[in-house]
Amino acid sequence: MTEKERNGGQMRFRPDLVLLPLDDELVLFSEQVQCLVGLNASAAFVFRELQKGEPAPELARSLAREGLAPFDEAEAWVTATLDALATQGIIAEGPAPAPPSVRTLSDEQFGEIASMPTYAPINAVVERRYRLLETRALVRFAHPAQVRLVDAVLGHLAVDDFSAPTIVMDLQSVMLPDGHIRSDIYRNGGPVGYASRLSQLAPIVKAVLWQSAVNAYDFLFYIHAGVVRTGERCILLPAAAGSGKSSLTAALTHHGFQYFSDEVALIERTTFRVPPMPLALCIKSTGWDLMARFYPDIETLPIHVRNDQKRLRYVPPPDGSEKQSPSPVGYIIFPQYKMSAETELKPITRSEALSRLMEECLALSQRLDQQIVGDLVRWIAGIDCYALTFSSLDEAVERIAQTVAR
Repeated sequence: MTEKERNGGQMRFRPDLVLLPLDDELVLFSEQVQCLVGLNASAAFVFRELQKGEPAPELARSLAREGLAPFDEAEAWVTATLDALATQGIIAEGPAPAPPSVRTLSDEQFGEIASMPTYAPINAVVERRYRLLETRALVRFAHPAQVRLVDAVLGHLAVDDFSAPTIVMDLQSVMLPDGHIRSDIYRNGGPVGYASRLSQLAPIVKAVLWQSAVNAYDFLFYIHAGVVRTGERCILLPAAAGSGKSSLTAALTHHGFQYFSDEVALIERTTFRVPPMPLALCIKSTGWDLMARFYPDIETLPIHVRNDQKRLRYVPPPDGSEKQSPSPVGYIIFPQYKMSAETELKPITRSEALSRLMEECLALSQRLDQQIVGDLVRWIAGIDCYALTFSSLDEAVERIAQTVAR
């Protein structure tokens, strides 16, 4: 926002801006810059007054007169709203925020694949077939030691399906001078990464299968979220890393909620349902002691090392998780773990929930347009939305169980 606009000059908005009502609030959308912003009641009032040509310095008094903000706080509210409009790309000629990547997940480089040998067919000692969503993977192992670690992560997805696979992964093996086994991983003949130790292998194989399955699925939004189901509807738990999302998903599953995923929510095109993505629960070393109360055998599971050097154990989901059908969303809960904080589950406006949900959108299958955004607004208008702050998993689960029971 320019100094002229802040001091009374008329603010100009993007000419293609579309206003969509949501409860008593607003959702703003610009197709040109792929900007989607939810405004609560006070921010929506400020925006409408700006559209009418109200100078910025007068907005605080107008906001307070309408009873939308205390007189001593109205000016700060207006400033925060103006700054948010500017940073979200709403202002004409202003900078546009970076949109989520369009199409699908990009190919991640799991190692220095340029150093990998050219693909050559292997003499597989073991073959396994796994299914995730609509992707059928044939994995061919060159060394029997590779099988145990990959099955520790993907074994629950194994199928006796001898139809043509969607992808083929070959796991080459080389015995290194230090006695470790290096694994070179190829997908359909192309290199995707290597593991210099067996402990590094399974996370890469899991990631390749995960990426392939997501890219082949007809999704609209890819959301970073845990997902559990209760009754006929599911609960999305969108959150950034470190929020306690995976631990909360595990605790809810132990409580009796049906497990869908601990980190992936694919919103289907047109139906807006969420399919199960039943990958094994990924528990970092910092959470092993906490999760032992839910999964007493966790200390017996193999230790894996991810490419970010985090040490992990993978807990298989409950039996039958992979056989569940896609489910409509009934609740969106944004969890945040805070040490020693009082556990609180409070309703939030749907406009705030929509903005926060899009912050956790990692990929889109196509550019947003007015039709898609209109469908999105109508979808979230029927969903109960909450913010959860917690320090106790037991209390968090209790609050959620009580809320959905009502």
